[in-house]
Amino acid sequence: MPKTDTSRLYADHPHLAKIEEMWGTRSCRDFISQLMSETRGGTRQGFAPENASTLLRLLMEHDIEFPALDDSAGGKWWAGGLDRSRDVE
Repeated sequence: MPKTDTSRLYADHPHLAKIEEMWGTRSCRDFISQLMSETRGGTRQGFAPENASTLLRLLMEHDIEFPALDDSAGGKWWAGGLDRSRDVE
């Protein structure tokens, strides 16, 4: 189960609660990723900033907890944790 607070996200978008059931699967990662992408030919309204932020945190948390499922193009750039400040020189 995710540690990220999803209460507002699920209150605003109840159908996204299926993330809880999918957690720890490649399907979950793909689902969250797809939610963050434009896949409706410009008709998608997008999420309110707080919900978009929650989705991003969920994606990051999922990739950290299940790194073998992260086959994204950038590849595991946040595998070391959520704080990227140590990478700045």
